[in-house]
Amino acid sequence: MPPIIDSVNAFTQFIPPLSIEVKNNSLKGYRFAVKDVFDVKGFRTQAGNPDYFAQIAPSVKTAQAVTILQEAGAILVGKTHTDELGGSLFGLNEHYGPPINSYSPNCVPGGSSSGSAAAVAANLIDFALGADTSGSVRAPASFCGIYGLRPTFDRIPTTGVLPISPHLDTVGVFARHPDIIAQVLDVYGIKEQREFSRLRIIPYLVNSLEETLKQSFQEKLTEFQGLTSSSSPFILDEETLTQWSTVIRTIAMYGLWNVHKDWILKTTPTFGKLISERLKLASSISTEEYKRALLQQKEIQTFMDDGLEPEDVVVFPTVHDIAPLLSSSLSHLKDFALKTSRHTCVAALSGFPEITLPLRNVNIRGCFGMSFLGKAGEDVSLTTFASKAHSILYGKKSL
Repeated sequence: MPPIIDSVNAFTQFIPPLSIEVKNNSLKGYRFAVKDVFDVKGFRTQAGNPDYFAQIAPSVKTAQAVTILQEAGAILVGKTHTDELGGSLFGLNEHYGPPINSYSPNCVPGGSSSGSAAAVAANLIDFALGADTSGSVRAPASFCGIYGLRPTFDRIPTTGVLPISPHLDTVGVFARHPDIIAQVLDVYGIKEQREFSRLRIIPYLVNSLEETLKQSFQEKLTEFQGLTSSSSPFILDEETLTQWSTVIRTIAMYGLWNVHKDWILKTTPTFGKLISERLKLASSISTEEYKRALLQQKEIQTFMDDGLEPEDVVVFPTVHDIAPLLSSSLSHLKDFALKTSRHTCVAALSGFPEITLPLRNVNIRGCFGMSFLGKAGEDVSLTTFASKAHSILYGKKSL
């Protein structure tokens, strides 16, 4: 295979051909990369921070999620950029620079799985792994105009992946066609599938879009009406989603600080502005606040499980807007992240799978994502549904 020329600043490290015992050839010929929070034997994990990279020892074992893919014949070609410690949404790493968003070069690529999304969007690899705690696969997919799946919680092993929260962390997959994601899921033993018969739209998240995006979203949604036999609203109002966004930020930030606080306090590493502010806020969250948030998460899981039937597919905008400009102010990015969390919290807190379908050519400023969400275990059902939607929008070809 020809060498990869990293034209979009996606990669942190290239991995030379490794001697792997291939157990089957399900993914033979596919090249993939992983966010640099996944351990690869013999390589150090960068985690988006040069001080962390300098102090960490080479990994003694490869992350389980990576090994499974290699044993299926997929070729690991490298590790990709991430926001520092996986703790931001935009891919604006002050140490290494942002990966280039091929679809919208003046916009952020999204994060924290920025390099994985950028590499797939630039057609450098066939698919990539990211890690999604509170939106780190779905937001970059929306911004870069590709598919991104956050699977059912705990379906893909996270052993060997730098953690943020054991209650939220999920290994996700990027690709330019949902059928490739389905092939990856099959290798992980995720095979269950059913036909969705009812489309459930979240009105508040659609109506809160800027008017031109709202119109485009509704037009595309109309094209998908024939994929189910009925549709009805799934009511999550502003008050509910604002509360849920507080819950997810509490759980995620408490986890981020407690995973790294000993190292931070001992070595005083240098951080960029975005993660510095986030860590400062995270350090102020009490154990009592964290425990309350975990109890609220359980209530949310019950609410979602009771509110949806197995034949339901929920649809909503992946985020509230197209990708912010690279030149955006810090205050704008903070406000953007807060609004986005009302979208990304639904799957993250419930543990339900969500796939992002890129809506290209809906806005001259950039790409935009439409999300489909199903109940726990409906991962393959979602990729199949997304594949049908892809055929309506783009025909048989990959993006």
